Amino acid sequence: MREELRRAIYDVEFEFLNSKVRVQAEQDFQAIELPGLKLGPFSRGERYSMPLWAAEELERKGIVRMVERPELGDEDLMRFHSRETGLPGGPLELPGDFYPRLRRLLRKLEEEARRDPSLLPNLEKLRARAQDIVNARLKKIVSLASSVARSPMTRKYLTPEEELLFDLIGDLADTWREEVV
Repeated sequence: MREELRRAIYDVEFEFLNSKVRVQAEQDFQAIELPGLKLGPFSRGERYSMPLWAAEELERKGIVRMVERPELGDEDLMRFHSRETGLPGGPLELPGDFYPRLRRLLRKLEEEARRDPSLLPNLEKLRARAQDIVNARLKKIVSLASSVARSPMTRKYLTPEEELLFDLIGDLADTWREEVV
């Protein structure tokens, strides 16, 4: 079961890294050909679409810059935190790529805090908010998944990682109910 969850998280991360992002060329650059993928040629100032992983590599080399950042912003995290922890009931809708974007935000802040320790309090505050969101959602998912009457509508508000967790907990609860009595 643990391996199944890890695999699901890995698959979502893989899909996220292969999702298309918009970039703008920072310089003219010849085409790069990889097996099954051609990037470029690039003309300075022009915009292109490419997989996130390629955009990150080309951005590191100064060839392109991403038009929109793939990680959550601090404000996004605060908004999701207040919605998820402040309202009772089932889980509220999150973007399907919420967790990969959250992990990116936290990694970025960790790197910044390593360079500038004065940023550590902000990192810890945002990490605590992220954990609050995860805990609140987990509690709601466990409650809904262990219910005898699981509604298909509930899945509408779950991320792909959460859907697997919902199914696993639901199956465990059903099996337990059958075996215990």
